[in-house]
Amino acid sequence: MNNLSFQEQMPNNHCFGCGTLNDNGLGIKSYWVEGEEGIESICDFMPQAHHNAGPQHVLNGGIISTIIDCHCVCTAFAKAYEMDGRAIGDTENGDLLWFATGTLEVRFSRPVPIDGPVILRAKIIQAKVKKITLECTLESKGEICNEAKLIAVKVPKEFLEK
Repeated sequence: MNNLSFQEQMPNNHCFGCGTLNDNGLGIKSYWVEGEEGIESICDFMPQAHHNAGPQHVLNGGIISTIIDCHCVCTAFAKAYEMDGRAIGDTENGDLLWFATGTLEVRFSRPVPIDGPVILRAKIIQAKVKKITLECTLESKGEICNEAKLIAVKVPKEFLEK
C-alpha cells in the first residue's frame, strides 16, 4: 500500500494550499481512511500564528476555505485516478487527470481556534468522469466548526500548460 499523501503523488503542483513544490504554501496532506460511513479522505492541519483572523486566537476564513478547497480537490484527483484504474499521478499514457474547483460553499458555524490542529474529512457524494461532488467537515477540539460542499471539475490539458 502506498503511504504517500495524494499531494505527494501529484506532479508539478505549485498550489499555495496543497502544492508540494510551493515552499511558502500551507502544505496540506490528504489520505484515504475508513470512516464511520465508508471510505473518506482525511487531512490534519496545524495552523500557525500568522494564519489568524482579526482576533488572533481564531483561524482566518480564507485559510479555512483554502484548506477545505485543496483537500477536496485533491480527493477528487485521487478518486478520478481510482476510477480510471491508475495510480495517482500516473502519466504513462500521457493523460494527466487534473481537477479545479467549480463551486465551493462553506458554512462557517463557529470560530476555529488557532492553537490546535484541525481535521478535515471529505467524502465523495457523486463521482463522474468530468465532475466530482464532495462534502467536507472541518473539526477542531472535537467539534465541527465548518461544513462545505465542493464540485470539482476536470480541466483540459491546456489548463496545465503555460
